[in-house]
Amino acid sequence: MPAFCGNCGAPFTGTGKFCGTCGSPIAAPIQNEVVAPPPGEIGTPAAPSSAEESVQRLDPTTTPLTSEPLLKTDAPPAYIPPPTYAAPSTPPTGGGSGLKIVFIILGVLVFFGLLAMGSCAYIAYRAKQRINAVTGQMKSRPYHGKKDPCALATMTEVGNALGKPVTGMQPVGTSACIYHLGDDQQIAIETTWEGGTMTMNLTHGAMKQISGTETFTRVTGLGDEAYIAPMGSALMMRKGDVLVNIDLRNGGLNAEGAKEIARKIAARL
Repeated sequence: MPAFCGNCGAPFTGTGKFCGTCGSPIAAPIQNEVVAPPPGEIGTPAAPSSAEESVQRLDPTTTPLTSEPLLKTDAPPAYIPPPTYAAPSTPPTGGGSGLKIVFIILGVLVFFGLLAMGSCAYIAYRAKQRINAVTGQMKSRPYHGKKDPCALATMTEVGNALGKPVTGMQPVGTSACIYHLGDDQQIAIETTWEGGTMTMNLTHGAMKQISGTETFTRVTGLGDEAYIAPMGSALMMRKGDVLVNIDLRNGGLNAEGAKEIARKIAARL
C-alpha cells in the first residue's frame, strides 16, 4: 500500500525514511489491527456498559440499520373499522301536509264564496224581474189634456146622478172639485192626474194586506179599472194614469149614481 509524504503529499513507495521530493522524514505507516471476537459471542451484541452507551445505541445516527424488525409478534394486525358517513337528512314532510290543508281550506272558502255570489245574483235577478213586473203594471198612458177637475163633470150631470139639483161647484186647486147641493151637503170628486196607477195599486194592496182578505169590490166596464172602496165609502176609477175618487159619504150619493158620474168623466179622459 503506497504512503504519502506528510509535508508535500507526494507518494512514497520506497523503504527510505525521507521523502524523495522534499526530503522530509517519512513516518512509518500505522497498521490497523483487526481483533476477532471470541467464538461464543459471534452475532450477539454486547450489553451496554452504561446508560450513555444505551442512548447512543438507540440513536439512529449511530445505530446501524438492520432489515430485521425491532419487535416481532405473532398477533394479527389490529382491525381498523372503515369510516362511517352520516345518511343525508331528508326534509320534513309535515310542511307539505300543512300546505295541502291550507290549499284545501282556501278552495272550500272560494267555493262557498262563489256559491254565495251566485245566490245573491239570482236573488237580485228575481227581485229585478219582480220590480219590472210591478213597474210595468204601474205604467199607464199619461194624461196630456187640461187639468181642470170641475171640467170632468158638469153640475147638471152630477145633479141627474143624485136626483137633486146642484147649486154650485168649487175647484180646489187642480186636484178636486166640490159640488154643493144645498142644506150644507156637498160631494167631493178628487183627481190624481199623474201616478194614478201606482196610487190605485198601493191603496188596494195595503187594504188587502191589513185585512187579510179582498175588501174592494171590482166594478167592470168602467174606465181601465174601478172599485168600490170598503164599506161603500168611495168609488175609485182609473183611466190611463189618471185616478178619480168620488166620495160617497156625503150628499146622499149611492154607488149607482157614482158609477154614472164616473162614466161621464172616463169619456172625457
